[in-house]
Amino acid sequence: MWERTTPKTLTWGRGAPPLTWFTGGFVLAALLGVYLSWTAWVLPAGLGCLAGALVCRLMKKWPPLGRILLGGGVALLWLTVYGALFLSPAQDLADRTVRLEAVVTQWPQETDYGVQIPVDAGEEGGRKVSAIFYGTDELADLRPGDTIACVAHCTPADTIQGQESLYYAGRGILLQIKGYGEITVTRCEGVSLRYAPVYLAQEIRELIDRLYPPDQAAFLHALLTGDKSGLEDADQNNFNRVGIGHVVVISGLHVTFLVGFLTLFLDPKRKFSLGILFAVLLAFCLMTGSAPGTVRATVLCVLALLAPKLGREYHPLTGLCAALLLLLFLNPYAAANAGLQFSFLSTLGILLFGQRWNAAWVARFPKQYRPIVRPVLAVVAISLSAMIFTVPLSGAYFGRFSLIAPLANLLTSWSVTAAFVGGALSVAAGALWLPLGQALAALVGLPIRFFLWYAQKASRIGLAAVDLDQGYYALWALFVYAVVLLYLLVPGRGKRPILPVCACVVTLCLSALLTAKTVQRQDLALTILDVGQGQSVVVTSGACRALIDCGGTLDPGDTAATYLQSTGGSYLDLLILTHFHEDHAGSVPELMDRVTVGAIAMPDVDRDSPLRQAIEAKAAQQEIPLSYITQTSQVTLGRARLTLYEPLEEAGSSNELCLSVLCALDDWQALVTGDMPQEGEARLAARKDLPDGELLVAGHHGSKYSTGEALLTSFQPETAVISVGHNSYGHPTPETLARLTQAGAQVYRTDRHGTVTVYAQNREGP
Repeated sequence: MWERTTPKTLTWGRGAPPLTWFTGGFVLAALLGVYLSWTAWVLPAGLGCLAGALVCRLMKKWPPLGRILLGGGVALLWLTVYGALFLSPAQDLADRTVRLEAVVTQWPQETDYGVQIPVDAGEEGGRKVSAIFYGTDELADLRPGDTIACVAHCTPADTIQGQESLYYAGRGILLQIKGYGEITVTRCEGVSLRYAPVYLAQEIRELIDRLYPPDQAAFLHALLTGDKSGLEDADQNNFNRVGIGHVVVISGLHVTFLVGFLTLFLDPKRKFSLGILFAVLLAFCLMTGSAPGTVRATVLCVLALLAPKLGREYHPLTGLCAALLLLLFLNPYAAANAGLQFSFLSTLGILLFGQRWNAAWVARFPKQYRPIVRPVLAVVAISLSAMIFTVPLSGAYFGRFSLIAPLANLLTSWSVTAAFVGGALSVAAGALWLPLGQALAALVGLPIRFFLWYAQKASRIGLAAVDLDQGYYALWALFVYAVVLLYLLVPGRGKRPILPVCACVVTLCLSALLTAKTVQRQDLALTILDVGQGQSVVVTSGACRALIDCGGTLDPGDTAATYLQSTGGSYLDLLILTHFHEDHAGSVPELMDRVTVGAIAMPDVDRDSPLRQAIEAKAAQQEIPLSYITQTSQVTLGRARLTLYEPLEEAGSSNELCLSVLCALDDWQALVTGDMPQEGEARLAARKDLPDGELLVAGHHGSKYSTGEALLTSFQPETAVISVGHNSYGHPTPETLARLTQAGAQVYRTDRHGTVTVYAQNREGP
């Protein structure tokens, strides 16, 4: 971690530090051990790695290889031990219904069906493991330290929405538990030292709620305590799109703010002040949930502050390795934690490139201007260098990355600093005297409002982020990496970045143009977006675009807006809503904040629906014309024609009162029926004289109550697409799949095939 050198200045030294090779081997082996489902190889491979390291040591050759093998061997052996100590007790409980005892470790969080509670749970008298307990709203008043006992069913925490996932394992959570029957609650007496940071965080959140309005309070909850549950999904999507989502994830940024502020009053050279700094850092880390980024930054700060006291020089790369090893020792499955991966890779980029770039850029300015430009260039250098290793990761996880991130971080950095420091001061002042805290909160609200406003406005920019799944953006990203690699590897001093930067900008514009033109040259195309359990269908004809519905379980508003912005701009000619259920219209308000909507067509039903009223209010605010479809209407969309069929009943459920939409280009037809049941489909087929069709977007996500024989006999689709995600309804049902197969339709599903695009093709064409 430290090297004895004189003078004591920050240097990189010659070559990689020894701990770097060890850490590389440890991380690589941990990733293989965690991600590979077959585990019988772990112990033999670990012993083999240790034997190889011993051979290198005895032969006194290949020191880096020996350290890599040593790290890999230690990691694989630790995975074996970790499995015996923690995974085995969880596996013993998996898929069993037992009499369970659990200790609450965090505050309950509300869900759509009750509450979820982090606990340490196990059979009475048995070993406890970390788990998530699901219960009713009656358990919402539980506190950390309380004990609950009940009959419960335990399932492995290895699936999310029906998909295998290491998300929970990466956080150290091994079981999901559902309680049944009577639940006995034993209240804890007082507050133990273990849960004191959790109670402190809750006290801070309650005080923030008294000082700030709800939207600002939710932002400060995330900024100061790491609790993002109060943030609106739309706000979080905006943050992520413009590259400032890291602000609301407790990380090294917040630790840096905290240390920078405290060192204004505490001198780290004095032992007493240093002890206070360490205590505050530890308390902040525990209070905010010990996220990987926070632990990493805390370890780095502690080592950097401690180095002068020990007469050592602090080596940041070695410190980064030490922090990573600490986290993986606590939980080797944290190697699969996306937060840890982003945190350490971004920091690695900053250490390797950011500081060097900043120094080189500042040196180009005359000395009298350097104090002015240094902070600005530092933010840009940090933002760009942090993206070096995280852009591929972002593409792998989310299929996109933010282009506007460096500018966004530059423009908002002041507001984040002001909000963090000002928010902390207002909380401290409010704890002493509430009016003083409220006065400070009024001032702190200004940078918070600016941050929220900027995120919303910047997210509307068409190329604020690019979707790597669309068009030519993936090729462009590969080109940019090739340019950066050449720039870094080509020897020579005084290299000017203007040419590679211009090449990247020009090719970005070309990629955007080609992507838009590729989409716009289609006479008619329907894109059924993968929004989980919901529906969102983009209809494109030339330069004109319509969207049928916008709801689902996988950020449908963000998904639809990003698709539109990546393939032609932030404008939508027509938004059509089949009905006002959440899985079809729940994200319309977010969509309207992200893209400009020319007009909205919807049925005149469910007038008391809060969702309909919210959409109407936002449409009035944005002066968007509304059309209530009460009779069959036709709309021209580019070279295509849309026919909107009104609800065919005067009363009934929302599903029975759905709009349906026929999209046509010459004799090519596509039909979207929303959640219309079979009885409604039969009326539609009988009354509206449906033509033979090519594409059917199956009704009600493949429910057995929709896509009936009457509709299939009348419309005779060649292709059917089912917009569906993980659900508890059994969609798509075997009955529906059988009917579609019998009708001769080729079936695609968004839960298996992702986003599906179908292009119109004249039947008589080639």
